[in-house]
Amino acid sequence: MGCLMGIDVGGSVAKAAIYNTSGREVCACGVKMDTLTPKPGFCERSMEQVRQSILDAIVGVMQKSGMGGGDIQAVGVTGQANGLYMLRSDGTAVYPAILSSDTRAKALIMQWNEDGTLDHILPMTRQILWAGQTAALVAWFSRHDRQTLEAADIFLTAKDYARYLLTGEFALECTETSSTSLMDISTGQISPHILGCLGISEYKGNFPARILRSEEVGGGVTAECAAHTGLLEGTPVVGGLIDTVASIISQGVVREEQMGMIVGTWGINAFITMRPLYAKDIFSAFYYCIPGYHLILEGSPTSATNLEWFIDTFLKQRGMVFHGYDDINARVEASAPYGSLLFLPFLYGSNVNLNAEACFVGLRGYHGIPDLLRAIYEGVAFCHRCHIERLLKLREMPSTVRMAGGGARSRIWMQIFADVLGMSVEVSEAEELGALGAAMAAGVGVGIFSDFEDAGNRFARIRQTYTPSLERHAYYTRKYAMYCRLIDAMDPLWDELVALEGE
Repeated sequence: MGCLMGIDVGGSVAKAAIYNTSGREVCACGVKMDTLTPKPGFCERSMEQVRQSILDAIVGVMQKSGMGGGDIQAVGVTGQANGLYMLRSDGTAVYPAILSSDTRAKALIMQWNEDGTLDHILPMTRQILWAGQTAALVAWFSRHDRQTLEAADIFLTAKDYARYLLTGEFALECTETSSTSLMDISTGQISPHILGCLGISEYKGNFPARILRSEEVGGGVTAECAAHTGLLEGTPVVGGLIDTVASIISQGVVREEQMGMIVGTWGINAFITMRPLYAKDIFSAFYYCIPGYHLILEGSPTSATNLEWFIDTFLKQRGMVFHGYDDINARVEASAPYGSLLFLPFLYGSNVNLNAEACFVGLRGYHGIPDLLRAIYEGVAFCHRCHIERLLKLREMPSTVRMAGGGARSRIWMQIFADVLGMSVEVSEAEELGALGAAMAAGVGVGIFSDFEDAGNRFARIRQTYTPSLERHAYYTRKYAMYCRLIDAMDPLWDELVALEGE
């Protein structure tokens, strides 16, 4: 049986999934990875654990499927965007993997925003600067830990490291490299001028010169990897895609009028266009996997992780047991459908102020767990609406949005999204979006699909559509206005609150 494998090195799990050529998942395997926080703002991971987790996920999915290596026609890779993996030329690590949620470079970002650096490079990079970006992390090390940089020969990101493990070849890939604030989007190359502006010119040689297209074969599975995993030596491994592109293409977003959203670790809101759009208040514009197209993205770490934190911190520690979204939905349905409680979903960052923090406002003694859960559902949806309103400065409002991610498994949450946005929400059938998108790239790379449009049309399926209630949309429009006013009111206080932490 001819199948495709997608590998996704995510924020907390390394996954491998196998799909048949009709886009049906045969099976999947995930291996949990630990996040280390040795200092405030540091988010790291043992490189040995990353390496072993990727290999274990491949072994696990091959064993579950009962397939032989010859059944896998090609492999694609994706992973958590940006961050930084620093390696020697033999592939050994000089430092733990740094995740995109790392904020050690926050002060640098504030400096670049204030001194004109961002304004100068924005027409070339077409994206704002943020702390977990590869460019920012290299710059931070150049100023605070030059010894580590000097020990490294190669800089990679998560998915490019996964491809290296399989093929033994160092290379970058265009969709992700165009998101790092290292590349001049007009040339498709890492720019010495941009590196100079960021103070990291001397490290240009640490980035592999080869930048693959998403579907381009970057090498074959090595004999060593084949012996470890059960894959067949020489199996083609393609360039792959940044996780956001993998997730958006797996929803079947192949036309400009479409819009995709992801309710996951990050809240992602995006559309594709052939126009080279960018703006200072838009998070990012970078290459899409379809040649000639760009992904215009608004996003922030303000989505479903807020719910996960609340459950882990306040519910599981009290002995409550949850069996997926059905349990949470039952509690949300027990709350008052019209309430004054507001939640700002800024536990891990925000889309408004670098120092913004999460909070509940309007809390009364009669509120309980169900009310807090509903407020989280609503607050996350409001934040997504804020992102979409920014995107709508560049395009017409769509009638429908395609939704995916962990939060899309909640029927109550998806209905709230439809009511908040005032548009129909189509929920994708696939759950392992990153791995699916990576497998689609593999299929294009070996000719199973003629192009990504063909792959998207054949692989993407809609599980359910949620239609907005006009009454609820009117209510949420009023409440969203209060949410926005609350953010404005809090803005001058956040910097003062952060200053208290340093006293």
